[in-house]
Amino acid sequence: MKKFRKTVDQYIRQAEQKWKALPEKRQRQFTKVFLAAYTLLTVCVFVQIWMNGANGKNIPIGGHINNIPAGIQPMNQSLKTTSITNIQK
Repeated sequence: MKKFRKTVDQYIRQAEQKWKALPEKRQRQFTKVFLAAYTLLTVCVFVQIWMNGANGKNIPIGGHINNIPAGIQPMNQSLKTTSITNIQK
């Protein structure tokens, strides 16, 4: 693990030295290109999700839960009535 960490630290130091060796104008250029690519990728993902959501089937919300274990008995009272009963006592 120490060898791996040493290798990663060395790689990071080398990359940082190469970045600092670039002229400031070139650094700004790279930063703008990377930001534009990230923004474009993000917009593409949002459009894809929006298109899939518009064309897809609706997801049913609610309904009966079928995976309750056999040994557990569901409560017949709701939480609201139980808490009111406990407060009144």
